[in-house]
Parts: sequence; C-alpha cells; structure tokens
Amino acid sequence: MWQLIAILLGAIVLFYWLAFMATIWWWFNAVVALCKGHFIRAAIWFCLGCGMVLWWQGTEIIPHPWDFDEWLRGSAWVVGLGALATFVRWRKKQQAMQAIPTMPVWTPPADAPGNIAPIIEVEYRRLPIN
Repeated sequence: MWQLIAILLGAIVLFYWLAFMATIWWWFNAVVALCKGHFIRAAIWFCLGCGMVLWWQGTEIIPHPWDFDEWLRGSAWVVGLGALATFVRWRKKQQAMQAIPTMPVWTPPADAPGNIAPIIEVEYRRLPIN
C-alpha cells in the first residue's frame, strides 16, 4: 500500500518539478530570443512564461475560464506587438539595403601602351626513342 502512495506522491512532485523547470526555460528562451532580435519568438516565450507565473500565483484549484481567456487575449496583443517590432526592423533593413547601389558603375579600361604581356614561344624537341 505504501508503494502506491509513494508512486502517487512521486508523480505529483515530478509534475510540479517539470512545471517549475518549464517556467525557467521559457523565461530564459524569451530573454535569449530578445537579445538576438527575434521579437515574435521572444513575445511567444514571454507569454508562455507569464502564463506559468500566473498559474503559479493562482489561488483557486480550478481557475476561472475567464482568467484563461484574458491571458489568451493579452498574449495575442503581446505577440502582435512583437510582430510589429519585427516588421519595423525588417523595413529599416530593407530601406538601408536600397540605399546601397547593387552594381558598381562600369568604367572603360585605360588604353595600354605597347605590349602588356610578351608572348613567349617555346620550341619543343623530340627525344630519340631507343
């Protein structure tokens, strides 16, 4: 009987341990993606991390359905702002690339005085075959 209780308690502890590790991992990924300039990914990881923090701070055993709906709408706004920031970064990069000429201006070569490279003729001789 005590083995069943140990397995049940182990499963509960494992669930909370994995939830805690997922929270830390999602926040870490949000910071790394933000440092790399991946704003949409950073927003998604940030929303997942916030959702887990809100889950940890919950007072009810079964959360109210409106709480999840509010979190989901807030997450959509945050990801939308991340997409807007990514578009602004892309547009600035595109404008900077358009300012750079794609092909250099062609200039005709200058007239070369005399022979540039002399032609060397080599005389080939046949060796006698024994």
